[in-house]
Amino acid sequence: MTKTLFNCAVAMLLAVPAVNAQIYTSGSLTAITLSSTAHDSTWCHSTGGVAYNVTKSGSFMGDSIKVVDTVIGVVIFAAGNTTGDTSWTVIAPAVMFQGEITDDQLSGSTALFVMHPTKIISGTDTIGPIHDFFPLYVPDPCIYDTVSGTVYIDNNANCLYDMGDDPLNAMAVISTSNLSSPSVSTNFRFTYSYPTGYYNLKIQKSWMTSYSVALPTQYYFIYPLTSCFSGAYSYTTLPQGNVNFSLQCSDSVDVMSYSMYPPAIKYGREFYMEPYVSNTGCNPESGTLTFVKDHRVIYDPALSFVPATTVSGDTLQWSYTNLTNLTGGGYWNSLLSRIHLMPDTSAHVGDTLCFRIYSDIPATDIFHANNDQSICLPVVYAYDPNVKEVSPKGIGAPGYILPTTPRLSYTLHFQNTGTSYASMVRVVDTLDANVDPTSLRILGVSHSMTPEWLAPGVVRFNFNPIYLPDSTTDEAASHGSVSFSVKLNPSLPLGTQIKNKGYIYFDANPAVVTNTTLNTIYTSLQTQPVAAQPQFSIYPNPAHDLLYIESPEAGIVSVTDISGKMIIGRNIAAGKTTLDLHTLAPGLYIIRAISNEKVTTTKFIRE
Repeated sequence: MTKTLFNCAVAMLLAVPAVNAQIYTSGSLTAITLSSTAHDSTWCHSTGGVAYNVTKSGSFMGDSIKVVDTVIGVVIFAAGNTTGDTSWTVIAPAVMFQGEITDDQLSGSTALFVMHPTKIISGTDTIGPIHDFFPLYVPDPCIYDTVSGTVYIDNNANCLYDMGDDPLNAMAVISTSNLSSPSVSTNFRFTYSYPTGYYNLKIQKSWMTSYSVALPTQYYFIYPLTSCFSGAYSYTTLPQGNVNFSLQCSDSVDVMSYSMYPPAIKYGREFYMEPYVSNTGCNPESGTLTFVKDHRVIYDPALSFVPATTVSGDTLQWSYTNLTNLTGGGYWNSLLSRIHLMPDTSAHVGDTLCFRIYSDIPATDIFHANNDQSICLPVVYAYDPNVKEVSPKGIGAPGYILPTTPRLSYTLHFQNTGTSYASMVRVVDTLDANVDPTSLRILGVSHSMTPEWLAPGVVRFNFNPIYLPDSTTDEAASHGSVSFSVKLNPSLPLGTQIKNKGYIYFDANPAVVTNTTLNTIYTSLQTQPVAAQPQFSIYPNPAHDLLYIESPEAGIVSVTDISGKMIIGRNIAAGKTTLDLHTLAPGLYIIRAISNEKVTTTKFIRE
């Protein structure tokens, strides 16, 4: 292959100014690659692209030309000779490379674009891989300046970072700028603190009229607002130093356990589950995470990541020590496993396989319901691998839930069904207007992930890099998932619908759109028909602090006193559910459950 550099005026191939063109030849193929870049001073970024002008000599009807991105293994352009021209020329439209470069990423006054290596293929002739770098001189870049400070635990509560305080690593710091730019009025930026607690956030100074700097509000559960930290800081000038976040730990402890899982289990095919335990409090907790598998499933520790410490029959256990939010340096800290499972020959299509995940409950734990979870999955021949799930699912097609439902938990599953590995996966989720985006809490992920707010209520989960294998190469490892929860807005009227769906981007491919989940705020429990036989069982009775509910299907449970006043209302999943009775005074209570529009009632005594 030979290559010749020259300047030429073929800017018509792209809508932005041309930088230069390059010629490549191989056999009967000749290709001109033309890069173009442009700068937008109101958006404060540069964009770039490249087009291909390819000629094949001695061509025949039916010949083909394709351009392949060798990094992600995707054909980005293909055409066929339908005219029979012996000197056949095609123009591949502009392909974006590296998307955009914001002005704060410039090297001096130069934006350097790097194109993925590509190959141009026609029959036995191949040009490439082509490796190209395209610089753009930016004469009028926007100006940036910094806000910096330290994020730390103020152990002596003096509002100063001094000896004895704990720096917090990997804490997100977010800025929201108001701009006078004619193209955009608001700009969001974020960074993370270093192990020393120090952060340095670049903020656009051009067009900026004012800005605020804050921590994500989901941190407030762990680090409640105090006189030292009352929320966001607001400024109108740059730079700013010593913008410190003086935090104090909450005494609350919330140990939660769950597992990531596939949407279904394929008959005779291996799969992974990711049981985990996390502590969103600062006080360290130690204990045991337990995973009870269905007896029709085989566990293989050799193919598992962080295999169980002990195994006894169908019970797998892991020990965790001093699990605290401080050791993780921020919001998310957990013991996360990934276990390899295979349904045995007794598991048939149409069966349901159930798993239980639970952890020790500390005496100071503020919410017991998330320490014991059950997951039941159908055995199928095939299923849609890119799917959104909500918990509680609710009753019936409308997904009826109680107005008192504290949170909705969403799990988005994705699978690489392409022909090569995916180097990155991005999941975009626009939250419903009836939930509080500031309450978002990440519950679990299958791979390393960085969250990002694209706009208020629009979150993107970045799995970059992920190197997710394709389903043909490694079906069991080709899956991924992310799970999060949000609070409902208060005082939602009966009949309010809450919808959610996700957009999954594998590398540079178009979005895969999931199904839409639906929940509907339910009417009063007393208005439903009454079934003759109980559809659930409870124990022990009398009960002290905890009441266990066994139900064959998901539904809604309410606890009322003898006057009919509802004291507890919550959604339950099929299987075993733990009900916390700490807030109930000793006495006689009525428990009522709805599942599939059937209502069953029984009584119990709180000792």
